[in-house]
Formats: sequence, C-alpha cells, structure tokens
Amino acid sequence: MTRQATNLDYNETQQLDLFLVEQPGQPLIVSLHGGGFFAGSKDDERCSQAATFLTRAGFNYASISYSLGSRKNRFAMWPRNLFDLADALAFLHDHATDYNYDFGRLGMLGFSAGCCLSNLYMLGGNNIYRYFGYETPVFKPSALVGFYGPYDFSIRQAERRSDDPVINRDLSPSYWIRQNPITNAPPVLHIQGDCDQVVYPDQHAAFQKDYQERGYDFKAVIAEGFGHSFAPVDSNDNGGCIDLRAEISDFFSRHLMNRSS
Repeated sequence: MTRQATNLDYNETQQLDLFLVEQPGQPLIVSLHGGGFFAGSKDDERCSQAATFLTRAGFNYASISYSLGSRKNRFAMWPRNLFDLADALAFLHDHATDYNYDFGRLGMLGFSAGCCLSNLYMLGGNNIYRYFGYETPVFKPSALVGFYGPYDFSIRQAERRSDDPVINRDLSPSYWIRQNPITNAPPVLHIQGDCDQVVYPDQHAAFQKDYQERGYDFKAVIAEGFGHSFAPVDSNDNGGCIDLRAEISDFFSRHLMNRSS
C-alpha cells in the first residue's frame, strides 16, 4: 500500500507527485516524462505505470513536471526545464525527513526528453549549472534508467534539433560527459527500440560508446520491433510484447537497495 502526496509545488510554476511506501527510509526514484520538450506531464501513462511497479518493489517514487516549450519551438523553455529539475531535486532533498525516504539513495528514471534532462543533470553536474549561472545544490544520483533518450543533438534530424548550434551542443549529454572530470559515473540502464524513428538508435549507440570507453557501467536493452514512446510493459503494432518491470526493478535494487546512504 502506498501513500500519495500529489501536486506539491516545488517552485513557483511546477509541481511533483510523491508515491510513498510504508517502510520508512527506503530509496527514492525521480521520474521525468517525455514529450519532445513541448508535451507530456507528470501523469504520463509511462510514469504512472512505473510508479505502480516500483512502489510494489519497495521504492519511493516522485514524478515531476517541468517547463515545456511549444510544438513550434520545442526549445523555448531551455534551460528553464533543466533549472526546474534542479529545483525539484533540491525540494526532495529538503523534505526527505518529512516524507521518510532516503534521499542519499537516489535513482532517476527518464523517458525520451526526460531521459535527456536526467542525463544532463547526472553528467553535467555542477559544471552545467555554473555554466548557466544558476545557483543550486547538485546531488549525485546512484543510478539512471533511461528510455530512448536524445544524446547528441548535433546529429539529430533537422526538425528535432535547434537552428542554434550552441543550443544543440548545450542540450547534448554527449558534450557534458567530456566536460565532467568525474571518474565514477553512476551506472546506467538504457532502453532503445530498434525501430525508433524519433530518437534514432545511433543516439543510444553513441551514449553506450562514450560511457563504456570511460569504464562506466552501461547496460543496454534493445527492444526489437519497437519504435518510440513505449512503456515498460507494452506491445507494438505487430503483436510483439515487452515487459521490463523485473529488469528495471532488479537494476535499481542492485544499485540502490544494497548500498548505504
């Protein structure tokens, strides 16, 4: 049984939902929805599905909203959306005692654009916020599970990247991994559909290559026959089925449950 605290204002414009397990002191997983930086919400079906199976596995779960652009200009709220993520994590850090979760055992779960933002936070760290002049505490997650996240905007389809090369660079985790002096990045489980026509599989491959070349822990899952925006439990148009609940729960258990804060 879970206790919910919904529509909590974590800054002046954005909210988050908390799904809390009965046992105090359990880890926290923070989820970011997808939607191309102009759509989606914290109530996204993928986030709701993840909240159900991860709380059943013993994790506390937070689903956050963040600032969105428009279909005409998906980058209109960059980097405000990245600042929102920092604000949400600062709020969750400050309220850990109030809600009885262990913020020191922090996992992140991101879908598409939400995976990109999670990855920027994780790999950019203090560097990315100093670069933008945004004063905020930055916390190191213990693990990331990402679904079909954009990684290098400079090589994306023209309609899915900015006309401004600086935005493409700054919005790419591929750039920030090179600026970050960390020697032990958090482990990653990254899930990619091999038929994805929104975030091409070459984005996944570039992420995997950069991570593994640095000796970081990267586990790849390729969903054969799947395109973009699938959920942890889903089916495709050809009748193929996928169920990643155990894979995701086991990954978080390995990296969050078995370590002390």
